[in-house]
Amino acid sequence: MTTAVTSRSHRYDRWSGELNKGRWTWLAIVVTGIRLALKGQVTRVLVMTGGLVVLGSCIVLYIVSLLEVVVGTNQARGLYEFVQVFLRVDISGVAQIEQFREPLWRSMFLLTIKIQMLWLLLVVARVGPGLIARDLRSRALPIYFAKPVTPLTYLTGKWLVVASFIAMVMLVPNLLTLTIGSMITGGLHTWGQTLSLALELILSGAMVCVVGGTIILALSSLTSDHRYVAVAWVAVCVLTMIAQGIINENLPAKATSGWLGCISLRDNMVILTEWLFGIREAWGASSLPTEAFSSVLVRPVRPICAATVLGAWTVAAILVCFWRVIRFSRFAANL
Repeated sequence: MTTAVTSRSHRYDRWSGELNKGRWTWLAIVVTGIRLALKGQVTRVLVMTGGLVVLGSCIVLYIVSLLEVVVGTNQARGLYEFVQVFLRVDISGVAQIEQFREPLWRSMFLLTIKIQMLWLLLVVARVGPGLIARDLRSRALPIYFAKPVTPLTYLTGKWLVVASFIAMVMLVPNLLTLTIGSMITGGLHTWGQTLSLALELILSGAMVCVVGGTIILALSSLTSDHRYVAVAWVAVCVLTMIAQGIINENLPAKATSGWLGCISLRDNMVILTEWLFGIREAWGASSLPTEAFSSVLVRPVRPICAATVLGAWTVAAILVCFWRVIRFSRFAANL
């Protein structure tokens, strides 16, 4: 073979096609991220424990409906104690339990969300730290930001991975509980009340997905070691709770009804969830004395203060994410 023939056989031509716009690139990031996270046995166990929450919550709803039937009999004594222990509401002197069905259901979901916050702390600590940190460690961001991946696409996909796991642990179990509980007990008095509660559960879950997802991504973008990110995430959640507890113990309730009562991220989410469910107003308008339902209510804090603090955390986290990721995207463009 001559030199001329060899040159012609290895000649490169400019490609005349068009690059894909990559509108569904984020979906590939989400699917890959979820698949990799579920390879961990601990993560799978934490996600599957959501089924236990559904089972326990449905049992509570069934007992409440059973109490409506046996009220005034000897069988009702043990059920009254069960409701008082698990729902923290004393309805032993009530003759018509059915009129308190909606506030009892909403109180049960509020207590369930408080329990789920512990699972969220552990699940996010398992799933979120390495989402961006591992890409920084492997120096893969310049490759990702080659077309058609953009910083917005990258961050959206990474956030949806965290949000998917938060929904698996909190939002999906709560909606399943409402669906199964309605099938077992007949649901609330009207379909409008049931759908309203479902919408409130969705909004509460979406709030946790937005706040928790953005904060863990911001922490993950600050370092290439995911272990530091996990420690920082636990510190942000736990230390703010400890600080809030110290302030609540040493200051009167009136002093912590504003900004001083909005230090803990977890408490702020619970405060907004209680406001969203309208639990304080529902029990306040009932005929029960305040002592009968005060245990189920959270410390009185103005919801606007809690919303402002969570909004500030979210905006700051988004800015940090974009600042870090755009830096790497510009570096990739100069390669």
